[in-house]
Amino acid sequence: MIETIQHTDVLIVGGGPSGASAALSLLNYSNCSVTLVEQSDFNHIRVGEHVSSSIFNLIDYLQLNKNDFEDDCFMPAYASKAYWGSDTVSTTNTIFTTEEATYQMDREKFDFKLIEVAAERGATIYPRTKCLDYEQLEDKSWRVLMSHPVEGKFTVTANYLVDASGRSGNVSRKIGASSQTYDALMGVGLFLEREDISKIFEQTIEATALGWWYTACLPDGKMVMTLFSDADIISEYKLHQIENWKNRLQKTKHVKGLIDGSHALSNKLWIKNAQTQLTDSSSLDRFIAIGDAAVSFDPISSMGIGFSISSACYAAKHIVQELEEGFLTTKVYQEDIQRNFDQYKEIKTRYYREERRWNSSKFWDRRN
Repeated sequence: MIETIQHTDVLIVGGGPSGASAALSLLNYSNCSVTLVEQSDFNHIRVGEHVSSSIFNLIDYLQLNKNDFEDDCFMPAYASKAYWGSDTVSTTNTIFTTEEATYQMDREKFDFKLIEVAAERGATIYPRTKCLDYEQLEDKSWRVLMSHPVEGKFTVTANYLVDASGRSGNVSRKIGASSQTYDALMGVGLFLEREDISKIFEQTIEATALGWWYTACLPDGKMVMTLFSDADIISEYKLHQIENWKNRLQKTKHVKGLIDGSHALSNKLWIKNAQTQLTDSSSLDRFIAIGDAAVSFDPISSMGIGFSISSACYAAKHIVQELEEGFLTTKVYQEDIQRNFDQYKEIKTRYYREERRWNSSKFWDRRN
């Protein structure tokens, strides 16, 4: 038997930073009731995040401050090195960041704190819950069929639906929002444990013929090593198999030396989508996409976490304007998303064109 157990003003699908930030914004600045649904148990892989000090302005807007997070959630990053365009190292703060103060964020601790505070402030949280079906009713509200491994199937009705499902954009795809993908970039990586945990926090990027490598020291004595390449190249060279991945790592000139004194935490690589994608949610009533579900950026931009939070806060304002004030402004939101995306594409293209050493390779030819 399927029973409607709840009605909510806003239903957010996805419990990452964008979903939690949207929930906090709505709870802090409106009278809207909020329900958040997350398919996982909040235990999925979180790659470390390199952020600028502007992150603290965003969490301040969420009525949090740096001291609310654990001491090692934000560790100062003293160097960002890039072997890009030549074998000579350059110190960079990514293509969009010029600020000197940067940090390596512990995503697990950061994400958990946002969810924890959202629950404390009144959000209803459903972990391990899948959304099976979406139906828009005549009054433009949404009825969503869900499934929980213990509670079984149930429905929730909502006046507004928010897609915070990340790069997969599951909600947008299922309800028919238009989306365009611009590449097939993927990350294949491994977490390692460092023996020397006193090592200065830094990140290093090295371009190679098949793509580019990223490594960064993480809190808790860990580090991450990731190869970014296109899906067909990963398949062609079987880079999802750890021995082939390690062989490619040993062919690098610089990042291979960074794993000295460390050991892998697993013999199995993780694989994540990293493609550039844009979704237009403005044609659908009482619906909005935020974070990576709205725009997913190339990781080289380091725009992920900042955009996830800022787009969530911005979207929350539009939701409130429609539900509480009767103004329909989602097209304005989408126009702003488009402007940011156009700027991103232009800078991303210019940055990739700085690398000319492997123009005949499939990966670089596509970008140059």
